[in-house]
Amino acid sequence: MSNSATKNNLFSPVSLLVVFLNLLLISCAETKISQCQKIILLTQKMSEESENYRRTEDIKKVLQVADIFEETSKQMKELKIEDQQLVEFQMGFADIYQGNADTTRQFVAALNNKDIDTAKLMQQQVQQLGKTEQDLGTKMKNYCQDNLD
Repeated sequence: MSNSATKNNLFSPVSLLVVFLNLLLISCAETKISQCQKIILLTQKMSEESENYRRTEDIKKVLQVADIFEETSKQMKELKIEDQQLVEFQMGFADIYQGNADTTRQFVAALNNKDIDTAKLMQQQVQQLGKTEQDLGTKMKNYCQDNLD
């Protein structure tokens, strides 16, 4: 009797429901690596887009890059990321991309106004943002590799 009582407790509707809910939650929750991949895919897309325009002297194309940076910043902010450290990386990239958009537009305006000093300053800011992006990417890569689920 005690053996069948144990079997009944193991397979009671409540215990089966708990097991089912746990499995459902585990399968629905995104892993850190999948969250890392979301951010990485967007940064790679941005890198490819900006690389296409890197050597252009066409002001309209440069402004298109600014628009792409701004759109990518918005997309980055909209990613559903739960891991708090990854949220910091996500927002860091979003800020960098928005900074690139703003700085690029200021650079173009300075060129149009023949304000060489401001243009040089904006160029330096873009270079600094690029370095910050690389550093952030390295930190995120290390975090994602160290925290595989």
